[in-house]
Amino acid sequence: MPNPRIPGRPGFSRGAPPPPPGRPGRAGKPFRPQPAKLNPLPIIFGVTGVLLVVLLYLVMSGGGQKPAAKEAPAPPPPPAAPKPVDVSGLEREGHKACEEGLAIIKSLEPEIARDKATMSDADQAKLKIELKKGMDLLKKGMEYLGEANEKSGRTYDLNRYIQAKKLASNTYHGLKGE
Repeated sequence: MPNPRIPGRPGFSRGAPPPPPGRPGRAGKPFRPQPAKLNPLPIIFGVTGVLLVVLLYLVMSGGGQKPAAKEAPAPPPPPAAPKPVDVSGLEREGHKACEEGLAIIKSLEPEIARDKATMSDADQAKLKIELKKGMDLLKKGMEYLGEANEKSGRTYDLNRYIQAKKLASNTYHGLKGE
């Protein structure tokens, strides 16, 4: 079997590598391994990462600057007690208009109860005009009472006016005429 430790055999030589070829007859400079070249990529990534961390920290902490503490404004003084509002004029006008409208609609109840098919077109048109007059008065009166409610906070019983207005409105829309 051949000797595995033959000096020229590749892969089995041990020790220092042979010197580089120099001038014939004279050994070259002693071999010194060159240091590995420095790769700048890890350094660039490292510096970029550190800058990103610092930037994120500053953004998350509000830029690193804390606004100067401002004095809270003094609370507004408590509002003065509301003065009583005189809405008697609005109430008077509202009730007056509502009562007039209610009276008109009540006076028309016999005609409202009649069969519309037996009424002539002229009678239906006349009834429609009268119903419109009563509904307008009820609307005007409720507006006055609504305004009085907004100003004073008082409430008013409007149920009978509302019922009369509904009756008049239903009849009005079922009639022929203007």
